[in-house]
Amino acid sequence: MESPPPGGYLDPRALHACRNEQGELVVRVSGVGPGARVTARGALSECGLYPTPDTRHPTTPGSEATYEGVRPVRAFPFTAPEEQIALIDAEDREIGMIRDLDELDPASREAILSELAVAYLVPRVTAIRSVRSRFGVTTWDLETDRGPRVAHVKERTDIRLLPDGRTMLIDVHGVQYEIPPRDELEERSRFWLDIES
Repeated sequence: MESPPPGGYLDPRALHACRNEQGELVVRVSGVGPGARVTARGALSECGLYPTPDTRHPTTPGSEATYEGVRPVRAFPFTAPEEQIALIDAEDREIGMIRDLDELDPASREAILSELAVAYLVPRVTAIRSVRSRFGVTTWDLETDRGPRVAHVKERTDIRLLPDGRTMLIDVHGVQYEIPPRDELEERSRFWLDIES
């Protein structure tokens, strides 16, 4: 049996998300019980959300809590990017977990997806120009959808083949590059990928 996350699973019908005037992700959760932590700082009327009257400790079951500066974090960014999304408040505490973004109302889903798109900006590789190794570091000369890039990879474990055929390359700075399935690459890129993965 699956154990709940520290903040618990959130009821998708009780969760509403949007961006405020400062561009921060704002989340309102209905049905908050004792011990909830709230970081709301003021009225959020621009997206239809308002903080609870007691912004520090709403303790009445059935009340609502509004959080500003929320950061969504994927539990499985490569294999299930829209499932098991943790919501972290501005003080780095977990609010709760969303099982599946498809269960949210369209506006909330879009707000969270747009925040995830910024947090998980992953260049997509269109060609592998060359790969060379020196002093234990493999240097990948890449063409991506965001222009040419050079990635330095230290460990073989930072080259990950995913179940759908894509390969994720993680460089020494933590930057991730998505390489499409081999059949979508031209011959020279397939050659380099076969040698290195």
